[in-house]
Amino acid sequence: MKAVIMAGGEGSRLRPLTCDIPKPMVPIVNVPVMEHIINLLRKHGIKEIAVTLAYLPQKIKDYFGNGSNFGVNIYYFTEDVPLGTAGSVKNAEEFLDETFVVISGDSLTNMDITKALEFHREKKSLATLVLTRVDVPLEYGVVITNENGNIEGFLEKPSWGEVFSDTVNTGTYILEPRVLRYLEKNKKTDFSQDLFPMLLKKREPIFGHVTDGYWCDIGDLRAYLQAHYDVLEKKIDIDMEAEEIKPGVFVGSGTIIDPGATINAPCLIGKNCQIEKRAVVDSFCIIGNNNVLEEDVSLKRSVVWDGNYIEKGSQIRGAILCNNSNLKHYVHVYENAVVGDNCIINERVIIKPNVKIWPQKTVEPLAVVDRNIIWGSKYSRGIFGENGLSGIINVDITPEFATRLGAAYGSVLKKGSKIVVSSTTSSSARMFKHAFISGILSVGIEVFNLSSLLTPISRHAISFLSVEGGIHIKNADDNPNKLKVDFMDSKGASISRVMERKIENSFFREDFKRCSGEEISRLNNITDFKNYYVKSILNEVDVETIRKNPPKLCIVSPSDFVISTVVPMLTDLGCRVVSFSSANLSEHAAIVDEIKSSDANFAAYIDSNGERLVFVDRCGNIVEDDLFLALTSLITFKTSPESNVVVPITAPSVIEIIAEKYGGKVVRTKTSPQAVMEQMLNHNLFKNKKDMNQFLLNFDALAGLVKIIEYLCVENTTLTDSLEEIPKFYLSKKKIFCPWELKGRVMRTLITEKEGEKVELLDGVKFIFEKGWALVLPDADMPLCRVYAEGESAEIAEEISEKYIEKIKKIINSQNT
Repeated sequence: MKAVIMAGGEGSRLRPLTCDIPKPMVPIVNVPVMEHIINLLRKHGIKEIAVTLAYLPQKIKDYFGNGSNFGVNIYYFTEDVPLGTAGSVKNAEEFLDETFVVISGDSLTNMDITKALEFHREKKSLATLVLTRVDVPLEYGVVITNENGNIEGFLEKPSWGEVFSDTVNTGTYILEPRVLRYLEKNKKTDFSQDLFPMLLKKREPIFGHVTDGYWCDIGDLRAYLQAHYDVLEKKIDIDMEAEEIKPGVFVGSGTIIDPGATINAPCLIGKNCQIEKRAVVDSFCIIGNNNVLEEDVSLKRSVVWDGNYIEKGSQIRGAILCNNSNLKHYVHVYENAVVGDNCIINERVIIKPNVKIWPQKTVEPLAVVDRNIIWGSKYSRGIFGENGLSGIINVDITPEFATRLGAAYGSVLKKGSKIVVSSTTSSSARMFKHAFISGILSVGIEVFNLSSLLTPISRHAISFLSVEGGIHIKNADDNPNKLKVDFMDSKGASISRVMERKIENSFFREDFKRCSGEEISRLNNITDFKNYYVKSILNEVDVETIRKNPPKLCIVSPSDFVISTVVPMLTDLGCRVVSFSSANLSEHAAIVDEIKSSDANFAAYIDSNGERLVFVDRCGNIVEDDLFLALTSLITFKTSPESNVVVPITAPSVIEIIAEKYGGKVVRTKTSPQAVMEQMLNHNLFKNKKDMNQFLLNFDALAGLVKIIEYLCVENTTLTDSLEEIPKFYLSKKKIFCPWELKGRVMRTLITEKEGEKVELLDGVKFIFEKGWALVLPDADMPLCRVYAEGESAEIAEEISEKYIEKIKKIINSQNT
């Protein structure tokens, strides 16, 4: 016997699940629903199968092919125009030369086809409809039969007043080829509305067989979810490519589940997934293949398709997540909501119940989505953010992306340019580096490939090798699954916003300057540049003075590479060094204990990229951020009187007090690292080795540490005593949600409604008054305004910042009323 699978449905009621795939390709327990139908037919000995196609036919052909991988033979019949259920089967008439089964490709069932066939033959039926009984028949075609099984009438989707039976049509039929004579070729015809009523009228033998098996029409989103729950409750037994690791918990091959994760039965987790600690996969969850659930993610009664990345703290409750989407931190998705393919749902978004988000959409951070997102999308033309380029590995940043980015970068450089490319030691950073190098070589740029390095070493290499620029790839400190890419100019500073735009334009236009094979430049591999870097640092300090009175210090870093670079360098200077690994400063008490037990002068924490330097003195004071900037400013003014010191507009005013004491000058600049770097390099005109390089002090933790040690030895002072020279200051930093479209209104209103304060417009709006100042700065990457304030006391600073937070709230609320 042969079969026809009707697979032409669009599945409009299932959208957005079916925006990019036909309804039969919608997965049930991680395989297309039509695959379950093929398995059912094969189980009953039916291996010759025709498939009728209409909507997105190639998706089905590409997946199933000729059927050989599924143990059957498949023949496709595609409709050029919609032909209806019966018309589509008539389209396959040449194939149907014996009794055949017609079955829907988008329902889930384990009906006994063999038993139905026996009934069909026993009754000598021309057409047998396989029926089932349901509690609520309103969405189905009701069929009325007599005691012998003869069909006496049909009623399509009745109202409650028209419900005469609970027996409905499953869309599965056993037919004799003769029935096709009643159908006209290429004419739209329906089985229930046209053919079967015609057969009744002509008194042809037409019967109904009631199956007692499971049947579910995957007609809408609630039915789709329910079908999964039914599988997990074993109401229907279907094949799952997974191992039952404990009762009711099925896990595919290659999946890694952290011991600290919670997995509750019944549930299914597909292949090659990663479930991190404290993640919760609760009962009745189905997770597809190649998904990542970060720490503290929680899923309940939800279906997640393939290739999704769900970041820390996000929660999904009774919802559906389609393919290749990224949920950022602390996203909440509620009951019966659907997120389509390739969406980006940003931080702390709330998607309310029953909301549907169509594919390719981006939802802004902190948004509350209470209606469907169908048309349009928030699409950013930029790949650079406020602090450069970053993204999730193999989600935002893929090898394909890296290769295109390399070609885009090389295309904006002059012909014959040379650049440095380096990365940290992680495998993901190296992967991106090699892909990026391929792209940049393809446009004729010469590359110096440096072995695993730190960002400051890469900056130094650019200057040392006299190249036009470079990039350094590193993992983010706060997320090992995230990469950050530093683009640097010929001075080793971050590239300008103008240069970023040029790279973005080249990237999106794909206007790459591809060169011929003969023009591809060579790849220069340099494996020992770290040694040049260390020697250059030591050549710039007064080694003899340090060795006369070397300090004892603790080195703390999450990076073994940092520790292995710093400790020998300090040991060469005569310093006594104790080191230990720590991911961050959360072990502050342990660091203070180590300082005291080892009788060290202080501890220095260096981040994994060698950029951030934080001190902890013997008293337990943490010297970071604004206090560290004040310390480096003090050192610069004392070693280089009458010099210029560059600080961002948010830096404390005590730096001006220190400058006045030593005859120096403070140059304030925008808050972005690129702006600060550029100004520091412009004002660092050194007269001798003793002059402090403010750029190194603030952006090179290794060189900065050595220079500060030199200062302490030359001045014969301690870190604690140096901190005493800095006047007390009090800063408050807050942020407030502000829709993108209201940022301009907020800034304009604040300026026009000022109350006599002096206003500066260097970066954001800074209001200056007698007892302090406040700065309101719209965030470049998120729908936020940031408020910085300084006052004569902590209470005054807090009062000032809160005043402007309330002003912003008032402006936003007035727009919404």
